[in-house]
Amino acid sequence: MEKLIIISISSFIFTFFGTKLLKDFFIKKKIYDYPNQRSSHTKPVPTSGGLIIYFCIITIILILDPYDKIPALITITGLAVLSWKDDLKNLNILVRLFFQIFFISIYFFYLYSINFYQQVPLINIFFTILIFTWFINIFNFMDGIDGISSLMTITICLGIVFAYLLNNSEYFPSFEIIIISICLAFLFWNWYPATIFLGDIGSITLGFVCALSLYWLLLDKNSWHWVLSLPMYYFLDTTVTLIKRFIEKKKIWKAHKEHFYQKAVQSGMKHSKVVFLISILQVIIILTCYLVKNPYLVVFLAFIESLMLLIYFSSKYKKST
Repeated sequence: MEKLIIISISSFIFTFFGTKLLKDFFIKKKIYDYPNQRSSHTKPVPTSGGLIIYFCIITIILILDPYDKIPALITITGLAVLSWKDDLKNLNILVRLFFQIFFISIYFFYLYSINFYQQVPLINIFFTILIFTWFINIFNFMDGIDGISSLMTITICLGIVFAYLLNNSEYFPSFEIIIISICLAFLFWNWYPATIFLGDIGSITLGFVCALSLYWLLLDKNSWHWVLSLPMYYFLDTTVTLIKRFIEKKKIWKAHKEHFYQKAVQSGMKHSKVVFLISILQVIIILTCYLVKNPYLVVFLAFIESLMLLIYFSSKYKKST
């Protein structure tokens, strides 16, 4: 426990001051996210702040030395480099997807090669790779206002910590606790009005870390309802928005600001209020997972709770137009 406290505090300090230095460097080099018709900000803001989160996560993995250290380091680094290039120069969507699938495949086929999976059909592994690819892109799609993905990561990891502790699991969620400390430090600079953005390198890295933590939780006993419920809002907002854009014959892979949380901002709500409401929803979902014993009912309630927030955001937008 003492080691965990030291690492958590060190990670917080490293991320806090590292982000400040990185922000100043990006301002000097003029590495900005310039506002356009799809943006929710009005002034140029330094981007790719997630670079400091990447370095911190890599260091943590090396210190904790988990079972899956080698494939995790390779995959996270590959995704980070790819996303960094996308931050600097927008890559073709097919190129991005190909290499995302490639790097995620390295993780799972490494585990497969060392016989981690016994009597598991290859089709299941391919399906898991595609889910991971979809998940990290959901995180990227949803990272459209100040603080949203940092706080979403915090609440997802918080829920995972509770799930492990409540299950009396053999695994103690040290990694997830440290990730919370990292995101709290970054959130200081990323909170509305943000002075630096995560960028793709940040949202994709955090997306993969959350997906990985949820995946390992899924392998723990009686936890599948936590896995489905904790990211429910991100799943629902993205899925409904993309279906709507598909019906309207819009290019679903193109950047836009039609997500429900973005429309709430367009209605006049501050970024901080929207993120606060999503955070409250996450707390409610965690309490639902804890208090309700039927796992199927938990997932259903998490869906309804998330849907109610979508409806609320939508109603605020309609009233403003």
